[in-house]
Amino acid sequence: MTNYPIELSEQLLQLIKQGHDTKALRQELFYIRLNKLNSYLANDTLKIMFWTNIYNAYLLLLKKELDNDSGIFSVKRIKIGYNRFSLNDIEYHIFKLSGPKNFWGIAHLFVSPVLKKLAVESKDHSIGSQLYKYKSMP
Repeated sequence: MTNYPIELSEQLLQLIKQGHDTKALRQELFYIRLNKLNSYLANDTLKIMFWTNIYNAYLLLLKKELDNDSGIFSVKRIKIGYNRFSLNDIEYHIFKLSGPKNFWGIAHLFVSPVLKKLAVESKDHSIGSQLYKYKSMP
């Protein structure tokens, strides 16, 4: 049995790497229902596969679309399940990797219920290497 969201995320990443149009795939991701997405991404392994593909695909896409890299990680241009996410949302809230802290040294104080529902159960710091492989690309 195929996992529809993972297939979509793999296709999206592949098409972006090849420089093809991805509007139809991105639209499919936007219209998928979050409860359906959660049922497909039933464990951390599946969540990591899906969100790593999405992160890397949008990192490449945003680097092409945005002239200035400074806001690339905070802009909420990733549309999935009728919600908007940023690369920071994926990295710091879904993958629970250490992120920027506020004035008091506290990270992730206010995380939306949607992000909490999509997040992995356990931190895996090896995910970082999978996310950062496209950061240095032009």
